[in-house]
Amino acid sequence: MSEPIILDAQEQRIVGVLIEKSLATPQYYPLTLNQVVTGCNQKSNRDPVVSWMEDEVEDVLRLLAGRGFATQVHAAGSRVGKWRQELTKQLQLDGRSMAVVAEFLLRGPQTLGELRARASRMKEIPDLAALDEVLQGLSQQDPPLAARFSAEGVRRGVRWGHLLQEPQQVALLQQAESTEAADESAASSQTTRTSSASGTIPAPTVARLEQLEQAVRSLQDRVQELERRAPI
Repeated sequence: MSEPIILDAQEQRIVGVLIEKSLATPQYYPLTLNQVVTGCNQKSNRDPVVSWMEDEVEDVLRLLAGRGFATQVHAAGSRVGKWRQELTKQLQLDGRSMAVVAEFLLRGPQTLGELRARASRMKEIPDLAALDEVLQGLSQQDPPLAARFSAEGVRRGVRWGHLLQEPQQVALLQQAESTEAADESAASSQTTRTSSASGTIPAPTVARLEQLEQAVRSLQDRVQELERRAPI
């Protein structure tokens, strides 16, 4: 078993940007320092939104390079170095797995529907079955790279997240997922109790009752018509 790879928040964002751009805009990859900064500070497809300066991004890039997760390359005749990530090559990830990992690094835990739609910007994931295959593959790596963050009892809005971070942070995120699920369940139960106590009837039941009432009125009219026609 190899040692788990742990990235802090800045490293996650920068590696996520490099993976994303390598898949979404390969014609502009590797990236200059300025392009990496712009990608990190992008306001769409990012959570949280940040505002980092060039010097702090460059410092993190050099730390990643020292760990073997990034490389600065120089094109012939160019004095401006460009950056590429090496993490997914080390992990031997295919395109779909790279896209899913990038989404986790850029936005944190996500539902299956969100993850498929967003990752498909980089690499097409045709359906949830294909996404499940990717997630199972990531979860079965040694050590695992992704896991279900929602509690086992949750069936709707199940969220998955990545494990390229401190175990304590993973535990906090999983606890937050459990708390949110419990709050939603309590709110749903309260709504049901309130509706019952106030005599509120669900819309489908109201529609069915109206149909039954109309049928009864039709029968009553028919009976009255027969009574009028009967001989005295």
